Order: sequence, then structure tokens, then C-alpha cells
Amino acid sequence: SNSLACYRQNCAAPSQPGQLILPETLKLLPLYSHCLLRSPALMPSVEVSFDEKSNLLQRLAMMTVEETELFLYPRLYNLNTSTLGNEGMPPIIRSSYERIRESGAHLLDNGLVLILWVGANTPSKWLQEVMGVTVLDQVDPTVGNLQPFDNATSIRIRGIIDEIRAKRKQHLRLNVVRQKDKTEHIFMQFLVEDKTEQGMNYTDFLCSIHREIRNILS
Repeated sequence: SNSLACYRQNCAAPSQPGQLILPETLKLLPLYSHCLLRSPALMPSVEVSFDEKSNLLQRLAMMTVEETELFLYPRLYNLNTSTLGNEGMPPIIRSSYERIRESGAHLLDNGLVLILWVGANTPSKWLQEVMGVTVLDQVDPTVGNLQPFDNATSIRIRGIIDEIRAKRKQHLRLNVVRQKDKTEHIFMQFLVEDKTEQGMNYTDFLCSIHREIRNILS
């Protein structure tokens, strides 16, 4: 906040007091600061042991810039049939529960974890083609990988997963999470723009920074 207050006071062009002004090269600084503060490597949590925190901190210290960026702000891919396309990676949406839809599936990748989230209203045709079942309750969350089926949707999604795995230094097990299951919190903890029990959401975090800057300058 002090650095941004100094920038606003000494470097930025005059603007309305209600506007948050950031240097062009530091537009994402608040976002990654927010993500770092709520990372399981730093955030207090009874669900993460000291050994797990130590392991995450050691991994974080050894990551490249690209790996750190992905670890802090996971990629959330939309796997709905209408958005898959035929090549390349599918669309990425913001890492927030508000952005996902019950009528489809999403794939989350943070470089260390790979999660396939399946919505409660995912079409039975998609479930049949990709998971080999017709209703969500039949989806096995312990599979660890997708069974190959001879259809375009199955081939496309397995190709996306294979492409992600090929870029990682270690094999990523596929974790399947069904919406409203008791394990859904595992997926939700990676949605870094959302509020947690320990911290605010990203929008509130930006507002708190803005208040601090205004207090410094007043």
C-alpha cells in the first residue's frame, strides 16, 4: 500500500480519489499478493499439516516464474462441448465459483494438482461420452484417469489432459470431484478469487488496498 500510495502521489496522472491507480507493469501485483496470502503454503489451516506446508514452501522456492504464476493462480478450463473446439487448449475462466456452471465440467490445473469438477446438471450425453456413465452419482471420484472411449469428446478431453501432463515435471493424477460432494471443498480451495474462512475475496482485498492508500494520502 505504501508503494502504491507513493506512485499515486508522485508519478501517476491526476485522477478521481475513488479510482484505484496502479502502474501498468504492476497491474497484477494485488492479484498475486492476494493469491500468495491465501496459499496453503502460508495460510493458517487445520487441513494442511506442517509437513505439507514445509513441502509446499520448498517447492515454491524452487519454481520458475511461470510455475509460480500457475501455482498461485490456477488455470480453470471450461470443458463444455460447445467451447471445446478441435485443437489447442479450451477457454480459461476466472478462478471463482461464480464463473462455473452446474451444467458442465471444468478442469483445474495449478502445476501440482489436476482436478476435474463435474457439475450437478452436466448433460447425460457428456457423462456417457467422457465418463462412461449416464448420471452424476455413477461417476467414480477415485478413478485417477479417464477411461478411453471412441468418440470425439472423450478423445479431445483426454488430449487436453495429456497436453497438460506433458508440460509438468511430474505425473499429475486426475482428481475427480462431483458438485455438492463432501470432497468439493478440495476443489473450492483452489478458487483463489473467492472468500475463505480465513480471508476476504479478491474484490474485497482490492477495496482494502484502496482504503489503505487513501488513508495514507489523506
